Amino acid sequence: MSRSSHLQKIKAASATLVWLITLVPASVIAQTPAEKDATEAAELEDAEAAVIEESVKEQTRERETGAEEDPIAQRQASKVDTPVEHVTKPNEFEAYTSLRVQYREGSDGNSQLDDGGSRVGADGNWQFRPSYWLGGRAEVGFNVLNSLDSIINPGASSSDGDDEVFLRLLYAAIETPKGFAILGKAWSTYYNVAGFTDRFQGTGGSASGAFNAGTDGGPSGTGRADEVLQTRIQIDPSRYHAKRLKPFTLNVQFQNNQEIPSVLAVEDNGDVQGFNYGYAAGLSALLQTRDNFNLGIAYNHADIKEEDQQALEQVGIDGDAKALLLGAKWFSENWYLASNFSWMWNHMTTADGIYFDGNGWETYGQYNLYKRWWAIAGWNYLKPNDNQLQAGNFQIKYGVLGLRYSFKQFKQMLYANIRFDSSTAADAETTDIDFSNIYTIGIRWDYPR
Repeated sequence: MSRSSHLQKIKAASATLVWLITLVPASVIAQTPAEKDATEAAELEDAEAAVIEESVKEQTRERETGAEEDPIAQRQASKVDTPVEHVTKPNEFEAYTSLRVQYREGSDGNSQLDDGGSRVGADGNWQFRPSYWLGGRAEVGFNVLNSLDSIINPGASSSDGDDEVFLRLLYAAIETPKGFAILGKAWSTYYNVAGFTDRFQGTGGSASGAFNAGTDGGPSGTGRADEVLQTRIQIDPSRYHAKRLKPFTLNVQFQNNQEIPSVLAVEDNGDVQGFNYGYAAGLSALLQTRDNFNLGIAYNHADIKEEDQQALEQVGIDGDAKALLLGAKWFSENWYLASNFSWMWNHMTTADGIYFDGNGWETYGQYNLYKRWWAIAGWNYLKPNDNQLQAGNFQIKYGVLGLRYSFKQFKQMLYANIRFDSSTAADAETTDIDFSNIYTIGIRWDYPR
């Protein structure tokens, strides 16, 4: 055999060996049996860690969803976070109650025992075809303890004028794979953003504009909206290659001819009773990431009839009622933080029922101290614009510090908080009046939880 033929065979064998080596993973060639076992063990640990991490995230989302006041928002979250489980849920009808008893005492010596949002209700959902549901809810609140406290303790401060039993929610809904249609008294599109910070027990919710003019926000459509027609639509962002985003939510609502709320009643001069809004419309949009960061914007507009304008100017209304809200929230396993900023026109009132234009800022935060113990903190600030002379020196300004022990997330808990109040009345000569601080202890117990 010639030298050149021998070299060619060697080159051919070498090429074949190289080709075979490329078919075998380098890790297999390099690893000993012990190293292979270690690699498999590490891969198993990584898989277990990923499962645990996802389980923790799911529990965290479940905790924050359970804190929502709006039951439709809870179903929206369920559709997004666990779509397979949501579709396979059985038809249900459930009666429920939430007892929320609290005792409050001011630094001025006044005290009160009240219900703090106690309610009873019934909720039902029927899946008449895959992913299509018919649902509805009826819920009433009660203030029985408020009335009892005024009898036992006649000198205590009280919420005179509050009904002992009152309607909170009453609506019917159709749910489809992409959204909801709702008719009745329901949580508003505006509250979809205002609810970011509405987490305090026994206080808060003063600066977002959701609960205006001494009401539950029903007539204006910013809280529990009265006689509302509402749609909530979910848009899948994966169609636009946005993998880190959850479905985008767009909410729209309409009302008509709702009574203009006011706590002022002056015979033949400034009495707004009997005056109604024209049409009212609300719009909100929410953007959520897979990392539990949320952004929201909401706007609500209630028309003032032109023929009523002159009479309503006596209580500060000089145009249509408008409210704009920007909000954000972000949460993780051990903490939650939310803030919103509001701009409002002819929407909020002083304690004397005078409407004004103004701005608000509300913040809420919580942190897990140890196991079931949570620290709470927040801020509420609402101030009329400088040109709102009828509002005088009125402003809302207070901070809140609190502690919560959770037996079952937000469903069953004990709490205590202190409200450090620097608010001022409309007729105050200065803005640094020492308002009464309020100390609150209470319990919330939902059944079934």
